[in-house]
Amino acid sequence: MLSVQGKTVREIALEMPLTTRVFEEFKIDYCCHGDTPFDDACRNVGAIPEIVKEKIDSVLDESIISDQDSFSNMDLSDLVDHILDKHHVYTRDEMSHLTPLMAKVASRHGDHYTYLLELKDLFQALCDDLEPHMMKEEMVLFPYIQKLAYAAANQHQVAYPPFGTVQHPVGMMNVEHEEVGELLVKMREITNDYKLPDGACPSFTALFHRLGEFERDLHQHIHLENNLLFPRAIELEQNARA
Repeated sequence: MLSVQGKTVREIALEMPLTTRVFEEFKIDYCCHGDTPFDDACRNVGAIPEIVKEKIDSVLDESIISDQDSFSNMDLSDLVDHILDKHHVYTRDEMSHLTPLMAKVASRHGDHYTYLLELKDLFQALCDDLEPHMMKEEMVLFPYIQKLAYAAANQHQVAYPPFGTVQHPVGMMNVEHEEVGELLVKMREITNDYKLPDGACPSFTALFHRLGEFERDLHQHIHLENNLLFPRAIELEQNARA
């Protein structure tokens, strides 16, 4: 049985990654606001902490925890590769496919379900934020983190980057993650948690299902960066400079 006493949702998610399934179900933010204590995080979304804890215990009891479920001990360079290969690739692929699907559903059903027009704008804003955000990670931040990891493993020194310290781009990425999180919340709010109207067509149904999956992947994506990759990179740089 997992103890949540005195822990933040970030700590719980890192200790037992399967708990993120429950956090998603109750809409508990474990990525952008992962430093919130468990009880407070539950109450912030109107959930009873004891009930959430029971659901967590149930999920953990029913599942076999594999070493592959935890990234805590993964080499930072490998963690960067995982984020790139799994999350960046998926995000770009889904944005390219969801954009025309969104336009199709909004054009056909927007007159009757006017929130689809706002949803289309919000999703476009999300894409406009994510593409340059990922590019900055790929071109600037991630290569430096991998250099740090290589230098630490081989006892080499790393030249000071033009941005001074990894904390500067990390701070910017965290702010942008907050903005992405706010857009995701708005998208879920105006769709009533992606609730489909009666008789929704296949395109409408596919759109809402895939947006929900897109959101869940982004939560995992941001969780790995905010709560694992970035803190470890900061610590690694500080140790190297000490």
